[in-house]
Amino acid sequence: MNKKNIWLISQYSYPPGKSSWRRHFDLFRHFNKNEYNIDIISGSFLHNSENQHILKENEKERTIDVEGVKYHILRVMSYSKHIDRLIAMIQFFFKVIFFSKKLLKESKPDIIMASSPHPFNGLAGMYLAKKYKCPFIIEIRDLWPETWVAMGATTRKSILYKIFAYIEKKLYKNANKIVTLTANKDYYTSIGIDEKKVEIISNGVDLESYDSNLKEYRSPLIFSKDNFNILYTGSHSQGDALDVLIETAELLSEEKIVFHLVGEGVIKEELKKIVEKNNINNVKFYDRVKKYEIPSLLKESDAVIMLLRDIPLYKYGMSPNKMYEYLASTKPIIFSGNVANDMVKEANAGVSVVAENSKKLKDGILSLQKMAINERETLGKNGRKYVEKNYDTKVLSKKLERVILKLLEDKNV
Repeated sequence: MNKKNIWLISQYSYPPGKSSWRRHFDLFRHFNKNEYNIDIISGSFLHNSENQHILKENEKERTIDVEGVKYHILRVMSYSKHIDRLIAMIQFFFKVIFFSKKLLKESKPDIIMASSPHPFNGLAGMYLAKKYKCPFIIEIRDLWPETWVAMGATTRKSILYKIFAYIEKKLYKNANKIVTLTANKDYYTSIGIDEKKVEIISNGVDLESYDSNLKEYRSPLIFSKDNFNILYTGSHSQGDALDVLIETAELLSEEKIVFHLVGEGVIKEELKKIVEKNNINNVKFYDRVKKYEIPSLLKESDAVIMLLRDIPLYKYGMSPNKMYEYLASTKPIIFSGNVANDMVKEANAGVSVVAENSKKLKDGILSLQKMAINERETLGKNGRKYVEKNYDTKVLSKKLERVILKLLEDKNV
């Protein structure tokens, strides 16, 4: 039987171990490698790193095979400024086009999939799909350029917005299928896209790997059992609303509640200065930990917390990786956000309050702290059952495979 060849174009889709972000590996590792060849084309520079590259200085490209998923790493420039990042995106686009001729000698694509967040991945995928006469899937992980507007980085009147909005519509029009991480299809139907063209495949968690790591690795941090320990893991950026967490911590300064913030990000130093300036003693900061240490670290807490900004885009839902890890942890979750898909509330996995309201958040935390231990354990178990049923990557992988098989079937009719 001839294998089906899938090409995935994503500048930031790195091999496992190079980055904590591994959506595509977790989806494609479950594909039967006797039936599929999986080729992922990505860039060498690790996004959000300090000049870290996968390739050595003299390397132009390298292929890395991980469990039958082949990563083709192409050298791209480092960047720290927005303009440099934009140049790196364009550079990656051209490198993909030229590299495709080499990859074609190994496998002619049956499906080409391109993944955002930036649209030049999509443009490369669209061009190559037309060139090689195969179906094209565009995966939208961020609603560019609407996310920029929501975060205040640009306006709808700007030239940059208009250029990216034009590219976005061009990609949607030419794609055979749009894969989205949003909770609903409302955004796409609002701009005239047929909802039948859109498939929702959210982020998730590889429970097999998660449970294996929990058994194999110890927590890198140990928290005092005299306190009620609330743990946050992940990025420290504007969108994470950690300033609201700090405000809430200050309101709870008389309680035996400690907030532990693990990770890195552009506003971490600013947050640390706020804590120091206001003499807030119940907020602790820690360096980033290894991905495989996360399960045992989450077990060390009494509860985990996630906050979102109050922005209009969340009416289309959310799909942050940390939420699925939190649900897998069997720990009760404290969630602050105004979203279409409040998973904590839906799963009855903790307490859920409105976004950017430290008073409401304080009350929610106190209500959880005062619960009996067995009640909190029940909430945690509810979350685990919910993620097992809906968001294990094995489940999501099957969903993606059905999309691919249907496109190939339609092509051959």
